[in-house]
Amino acid sequence: MTKILVADDELHILMLTAMLFEEMNMDVLTATDGNMAIEMAKEHHPDLIITDIMMPFKTGFEVCRDIRKDPALADTPIMIISALGDEYNKITGFEGGADDFVTKPFNVEELKARAKALLQRRASRDATLTSESSPLPTHDTGVAELDASLNGGLPVASNILLVGPLGVGKSEFCRRFIAKGLMQSESCVWLALDDNPKQIRDSLSRRLPRDVWAYEESNHMRLVDAYSWAGFSHQDEERYAVTGSLELGQLSGLIADASADIGHTIHQKAGGRRVVDSISSLLIHFELPVVQRFLTQIARNSLAFGGVTTLFVIEEGTVSDQVLNNVTYIMDGVLEFKREADDFFIRTKTMKWVPFQHTWQAYV
Repeated sequence: MTKILVADDELHILMLTAMLFEEMNMDVLTATDGNMAIEMAKEHHPDLIITDIMMPFKTGFEVCRDIRKDPALADTPIMIISALGDEYNKITGFEGGADDFVTKPFNVEELKARAKALLQRRASRDATLTSESSPLPTHDTGVAELDASLNGGLPVASNILLVGPLGVGKSEFCRRFIAKGLMQSESCVWLALDDNPKQIRDSLSRRLPRDVWAYEESNHMRLVDAYSWAGFSHQDEERYAVTGSLELGQLSGLIADASADIGHTIHQKAGGRRVVDSISSLLIHFELPVVQRFLTQIARNSLAFGGVTTLFVIEEGTVSDQVLNNVTYIMDGVLEFKREADDFFIRTKTMKWVPFQHTWQAYV
């Protein structure tokens, strides 16, 4: 039976949260202060820890840090639930090791969904680690040096943020990533926000044994065109294109329709790859909370769709550090890019679930 530890010094919240998970046939442990939460975690090894921030003896931040320091508990998923939902506390929580942050008062169904997502990811990872001969499933990137530093590539179903200034190779990396997937008969979606769809197709075609249109006709590739909106033009040949003013609700619908065509649904679970380039324009045109909800919606279905790995591109310097931090904590990993003279470099800044080498890798 799934075991959950809930820590909160507000007894009515503690009991409410416990009841929610007991109704889901889960074994619920409760703690009313930080010290008790850590002691119970060490004794019972729960599958998920849910903690408040402001508690006696130790805060939820300290609980996170202590759990992460304990080798026997270090990989336990942790969710913070708190009324202190401002940016500072969210960032502090994620930096301390939290995997998710829910603000009080919370929506019951959203809380259940977030908890299920953390538990599913933990179960998926554990299933791959039960045998030492079975490595964690990965999507190779097409950059051999990076794949080697990540023990095979990006974790399947991960959401990865690509960060760096303009002209440092982020778009090239995305094209390699998608081309590699298509050559392996994987289902791929490209959301074009800052790149011309024609240029994307031309670039992909140069890397593939067949023209990219052939992969679209065989239902292995879909391109969603939001670039035409930014360029104030409409491409009649695009099946999935934003028309009129850009609304994220409309864009979400286009992505869902295009994805369903190639099996990216909770029923077909085709798995595969996605690219979202570049979210900088969304952050410039829309309020941060709106964009966060949009990105979170995409990120959360990565596992449910059978293991879809998604690259999100952001241009360094186009948004504030605070906005960048808010986007970062949605992600499972961050890749940094830089250029020195004519050479391009990439490195893994952060990556959940898998070990990695934090060194710059040159790539062409």
